[in-house]
Amino acid sequence: MAVKIDPFTLTPGVAGKPYIDCGIADEIIANFKSEDSSKYVYKITGLRGSGKSVEYGKVLQTLEKDKNWLVYPLAAEGSCVTALISYLSQEEFINDKKKEISVKTNAIAEAGIPIISGKGSIEVINTYAENNNYFDKEAVLASMIAKANKKKLNVLVMIDDISKTESTVELLSILGTMFNRGRRVYLVVSGLSKNIEEFFTVNKKDPRSETISKSLSFFRRGDTREVKPLDKFDIASNYEKYLGVDAAEAKRLYDLTLGYAYAYQVLGSLYFNKKSSEELEDLIPDYERTLFKSYNLDWPELTDREQDFIRSFYKGKTGKAKDTKAHMSNPDAYNMYRDRLIDKHFFSDEKRGYLQAKLPRFDKFIEIWCNY
Repeated sequence: MAVKIDPFTLTPGVAGKPYIDCGIADEIIANFKSEDSSKYVYKITGLRGSGKSVEYGKVLQTLEKDKNWLVYPLAAEGSCVTALISYLSQEEFINDKKKEISVKTNAIAEAGIPIISGKGSIEVINTYAENNNYFDKEAVLASMIAKANKKKLNVLVMIDDISKTESTVELLSILGTMFNRGRRVYLVVSGLSKNIEEFFTVNKKDPRSETISKSLSFFRRGDTREVKPLDKFDIASNYEKYLGVDAAEAKRLYDLTLGYAYAYQVLGSLYFNKKSSEELEDLIPDYERTLFKSYNLDWPELTDREQDFIRSFYKGKTGKAKDTKAHMSNPDAYNMYRDRLIDKHFFSDEKRGYLQAKLPRFDKFIEIWCNY
């Protein structure tokens, strides 16, 4: 018996054959490659499971194949600057047979940078061990990027699922100086809106946070692209194509997803693998169970007031402000929490006079698991 290969995927960042293009990656690539564009920074945002990493991956994989681009994906939790210098040091244009870099004696304790050469070794010496001014990561990185640009190479730095750490702040601060100097260096990150906003939030208890926020103004001003719900006609068309269902059944499937990318893949996979005796309704328990595991990551990150707003929205049933307010403990705060949750991608206000939910079966999750 031939094994059926499921075209749908639940692996983060992997599109699979039924990929639906939302255009974000294409826009970024076109702007970066255009001589008429002055865009160097893009932030891809959206809910967990909205398809951020897929768009991020498309940019990475496309430009990685271009001989004029050096593409370096970095881990948010790693040592970003150190890793970037190590990657650059392996390129052929860093081809000195011997390069002296003065490092103070305790460099290893400060996460010294491993430097590798594509053509011969680079010797790291401590000739001026007691002088702390001879070695600086920013200076080394600036020199390497300048050499790349002289070779007509563009440098793209990428971070998926970015969050504010000392390492990411250090990297972004250094890249900001590169932009000011006219270097051809580019930045693409993906992440939750709340994680990106943390870079610009001033914490009065931390005297450094205001300085950090100012130094990252270029990052704030960079273009932000939110991954929107997938097009309903594209979803229905793919369900017809890959599941062999008629238009009416494809429409029923779409209605269960609300255009949410993760739900589209989950339901498609469940339907593809269902038994011949099973109907769509038989798949709902497994569908909800899979979605609820994802929602269980989102819910605890909301404040009590935000959770109260969401409960009130579902109790109001209509999406109209007056019906949501009727169930809120503090209806005067409606506009504030409405805007917050739109920014966090839980709702959209595209239909005038109504607030619309973005997550399918989220009301059921709250009813069962969140003290509805």
